[in-house]
Amino acid sequence: MATEQNNPLANLNLSGLNKLEAKADNKTLKSKFKAAASAETPAPVNLGVLETLIGTWVGPGFNLIEVPNMNQAKPGPPPADKFKIILNSTAETFTFSSIGGDIINRGNAQTDIAFMGLHYLQQVDDVNLPSGQNGIHLETGLFLNLPSGTDPLVQPSIARLGSIPHGDSLLAQGTFFTVNGGPKFEVADPTPFFIQNGVRVNDTSETYLSQLKNAVAPPGIPQEVIMNPNILLENAIAGQNITQTIVILLDANPIDGVANAGVTAPVGGITNIPFVNVNANANSLSAIFWIETVQNPDGTTFLQLQYTQTVILDFPVFAPDGSVVEIKWPHISVATLRLQE
Repeated sequence: MATEQNNPLANLNLSGLNKLEAKADNKTLKSKFKAAASAETPAPVNLGVLETLIGTWVGPGFNLIEVPNMNQAKPGPPPADKFKIILNSTAETFTFSSIGGDIINRGNAQTDIAFMGLHYLQQVDDVNLPSGQNGIHLETGLFLNLPSGTDPLVQPSIARLGSIPHGDSLLAQGTFFTVNGGPKFEVADPTPFFIQNGVRVNDTSETYLSQLKNAVAPPGIPQEVIMNPNILLENAIAGQNITQTIVILLDANPIDGVANAGVTAPVGGITNIPFVNVNANANSLSAIFWIETVQNPDGTTFLQLQYTQTVILDFPVFAPDGSVVEIKWPHISVATLRLQE
């Protein structure tokens, strides 16, 4: 485990909750409901797979976002380019610290649950902008190791709660598992699309594809990464001996063609300020985190964190006939980070 020295998040805790519970039990008789609950064998309260994340992770990545181009601004007419593409070669710092003490949720339909979690702080910079003027993403939040439950009937899961200065807050949740060997990457498709009868249908008109195909990748990013950012993750681990991978799947309001396999709504969600809702509504997120154990030729190992994340932005554009077309626009971020000792 990496040190948590000089990390202000490490001083934040909830360790008073257990003390309050003990104080209440000493002053009052436990109810029959409480007594019955105490006879049950509680699930162990720990960080589980999140324990491996504690520390600071640093490394390179890539960001692709399609943003509106004032298509509906009055009086018009709309610009020829329906949207703009922003591409960034990134340097990222992702810091995780444990929350001191158990988090206790009070039960009514079932017994209380207790679990543990992490604070996180994410900072992403554009490496091609001047130092000190290159921050492009800042996010704070929590990762929670949630237990199973009887009402609602749920399996253990990981939840991520995040806040972004643009005016967005998210709750994403999903499953986790461990595999031998390295990760498997699917295509992260940046093509704008529609949802028809619940199914993703890409808009393949040159109006949209030409901007993607003609975009110039930032220095250090291969051109083919634009149409599949996950290629950068594949390139980063080429030749590595990855012995084990912890996989964490997270979704918020999942939609077809982006959501993780087997996930169905409703799961999580995103809440935005009114400006975001009207101009570029962020309403869905799907992400995969891979925590990899990499073995060096001498037998020593190090930890590596890779992730791919797609956020869907909804903003309509005007068609040539003047009608309004509702389109979904992928915002894709990837990174390969190493734990700092």
